[in-house]
Amino acid sequence: MLDSGEPELPDDARTVLVLSSATTGSEACTALAGRGERVLLVGYAGTTAEDLRERLAGRFEEPPPVRALDVGGEVELSDLTGQGITVAEALSPETTVCFDSLGALLQYTDLEQVFQFVHSLAERCAASSATMHVHLDPAAVDDRAVAALSTLADAVVDVEAGATTLQPELTGKD
Repeated sequence: MLDSGEPELPDDARTVLVLSSATTGSEACTALAGRGERVLLVGYAGTTAEDLRERLAGRFEEPPPVRALDVGGEVELSDLTGQGITVAEALSPETTVCFDSLGALLQYTDLEQVFQFVHSLAERCAASSATMHVHLDPAAVDDRAVAALSTLADAVVDVEAGATTLQPELTGKD
């Protein structure tokens, strides 16, 4: 387990689940967003592109540019296929994708569909040499959702617990 204010992750941690409330995950998000040369923000609730730009500018000398996908505007919240296509078209090497937040998706579609959506996007990100972090408020969903979505991540940053957990294949331990 590692400190989660600024998660220290191995380079091969390509998919990260950030467990936090909407008000406590900004430091972890900023650190993770700064791992790439550019950021694609898929905003469902909470973080806006301007908020993220300001946080990145306050932390990095040369912050990465931020592009936002307006879910609910450009693409409907319940249209996971449309979201997946739009994100896939924006992927390139060294892109960091920030999903804020999966809790909003779970209000409009079931866990199985969200699981498959995140799994598919994680594979697309890996194929494009991009990274992805997804936000989820564990207090807003049941334990089953947290457990299921955690299996898709190379690392889980639990902001409230102050811990980062890596999948065994990234630690060299079984």
